[in-house]
Amino acid sequence: MRSDINVTPLVDVVLVLLIIFMVITPVVQMGYLVKVPPKAPANIPPSAVQDQIILRLTADNKAMINKEEMPIEQFPNRIREVLRGNTSKMVFFSGSRDVDYEHTMSFLDLARMSGAKNIGIIVEDPSAAPAMPPQ
Repeated sequence: MRSDINVTPLVDVVLVLLIIFMVITPVVQMGYLVKVPPKAPANIPPSAVQDQIILRLTADNKAMINKEEMPIEQFPNRIREVLRGNTSKMVFFSGSRDVDYEHTMSFLDLARMSGAKNIGIIVEDPSAAPAMPPQ
């Protein structure tokens, strides 16, 4: 009787495992197709952030373009003037808690009909307490 190890089954198992890993490795490395947005051009002027147009609608039915306040009747003409040289036609809307949904939507529709093509909405933190009026 001999007491040495029979390595033939061990070699068979190792070869089978080697073949399995050789077949699986290319499949795992293949990955997924992902559409990545194109890189932004490096020559964007720093004034692009300063040229943002922020629209507001106050509770007393007055429109604001950045810090300029005007009656709602003058808003369409003024927004056309502001957007005249702007190629992206991007504006941001900052809502007020005091204005109801219907007036807000009609204001945004008016902005879109007046030339704003892309409208972003600025959302304030809902957990922040509203400012207390002076007493």
